[in-house]
Amino acid sequence: MSIGELAQLIAAIGVILSMLTVAKQVKDNTKQAKLANWGVLSERYMSVYKQTSDLNLADVIIRGHNDFNSLNESEQLAFGHFLENVCIANEGALVMANSITRGREEMVALFERHVRWHLCSKGGQAWFKKFQQERGFPGDLTRSIHNAIL
Repeated sequence: MSIGELAQLIAAIGVILSMLTVAKQVKDNTKQAKLANWGVLSERYMSVYKQTSDLNLADVIIRGHNDFNSLNESEQLAFGHFLENVCIANEGALVMANSITRGREEMVALFERHVRWHLCSKGGQAWFKKFQQERGFPGDLTRSIHNAIL
């Protein structure tokens, strides 16, 4: 083997090693980004559910689940904003449905369990109907909510 051929072989090996290093870095960075997104989703859940530490709001939520129309306007607003935040926070589960940390079925099931728990009550259904008439969510989120509560 000539020195020129040896130099080309060494250069080719160097390029291959460099490409493998870059591929590993891309894979590691993608994994870190997905894990960071999972952390953000967890924070979204905690910030929404943490609101119920306020026992007055917790009482409104319980009464709202039982009968949305029995709440006064301020209570309907608080209950409605809580449920809206629940839906938006849970939308993150749909976004993360193809993540490396969880599989699609698990993330969709997580979304459906949370949304079903909040929106299948008498009051939750009344709020959702009113919300959809007044403002509504984007079509894809609305379809996902309907799939969860049917």
